[in-house]
Amino acid sequence: MKGLTKNLVLVLAIALVLAACKQPTQQINEAQAVIDEIAKASADKYAAAEFKTLGDDMKAAQDEIAVQDKKFFKKFGTAKEMLAKVKTDAEALKAALPGKIEAAKNAAIAIQTEAKTAIDEAKALLEKAPKGKGTKKDIEALQADLAGAETAFAEIQTALDAKDYLGAADKAKSVKEKAVAVADQVKAAIEKKKK
Repeated sequence: MKGLTKNLVLVLAIALVLAACKQPTQQINEAQAVIDEIAKASADKYAAAEFKTLGDDMKAAQDEIAVQDKKFFKKFGTAKEMLAKVKTDAEALKAALPGKIEAAKNAAIAIQTEAKTAIDEAKALLEKAPKGKGTKKDIEALQADLAGAETAFAEIQTALDAKDYLGAADKAKSVKEKAVAVADQVKAAIEKKKK
């Protein structure tokens, strides 16, 4: 009877060791599923740093699994903890992502408004631009620059409608810079004429 109990304990111990040696496949799949979900929701754009950290952490967990796979007595405890952290962080980012996207949208709309104001100011200044001998070509060049800015301004709304808020913000910054440059050149010409 003692021998049977000893054998039973030995079998249970071996079963326990083998169970502990099993790769945490379910945890890998769960963590990867959340990462894939937030990737589809544009986390790589609107939360780039956090998303990169998640990818790095997931790779580190997979590297730990690969190291343990090479060992005879595998211990996946550390990898399981790493995967649990990745999943928790990914779920936290998933919850925060709509707020980050909304903030990017609001920032793009604010810059779009600033660009429109800059265009309007540049137009008004161009009307007051000193006209006379030698300035016609300069004014035409400034008008062409402003027309280009107005054309690009329409692309901002297209980007907003496509929910490309970062692209819209970049376009709006570029338009604003062009309009401000035109306005600055006209102001300089007005000041020069006053002197």
